Amino acid sequence: MKSYYLKFALLLVTLVGLTAVNSHAQIQEMPAFRSDIVRLAPTGVLADTINVWGAVTMRGRFMVPRGTTVTQMLSYTGGPGVGGSATRVGDARSVYAYFSRPQVEIYLHRFDEYEQREVIERWVYRLRDPFPEGMRNYQLQNGEYVTVAIRTKPTNLQLVLFGITTLGSLAGGYFLVERLFF
Repeated sequence: MKSYYLKFALLLVTLVGLTAVNSHAQIQEMPAFRSDIVRLAPTGVLADTINVWGAVTMRGRFMVPRGTTVTQMLSYTGGPGVGGSATRVGDARSVYAYFSRPQVEIYLHRFDEYEQREVIERWVYRLRDPFPEGMRNYQLQNGEYVTVAIRTKPTNLQLVLFGITTLGSLAGGYFLVERLFF
């Protein structure tokens, strides 16, 4: 009876040891990703690494499923904005966004292996307008860079306010000089 328990214990220790060795081998085989890459692609799915810079809420390097479009990538990064989420363009709390229609510029940089040069695609649109032709369906490829820039033109209200403050400053300076010297 004692040998039966001894054989059972030996078998149990062997199974536990094999399980530990097998799990350790699996951990060693997994690829090590850098901590600065945000992984959005599920494990086991073919993925591409895309870099996103500029005026988006979350910048960085992203590992996304293969076939991700530019518009999907912009949604992953929080969309075009100025700084953090509180100052995003189009935010209801921003008076500036209420009176202006910012222009969004999307630049796509990729290296053409055949011609040995960098190719830049550019899409420009106003924030509340539809996406430009070709941007919605363009599928990103591994190693491409997406840069987002926001350009604004002064509105009529901003020009009037600038004129009022400039005239007020000039008038205040004139009266100050007149009081001091005359």
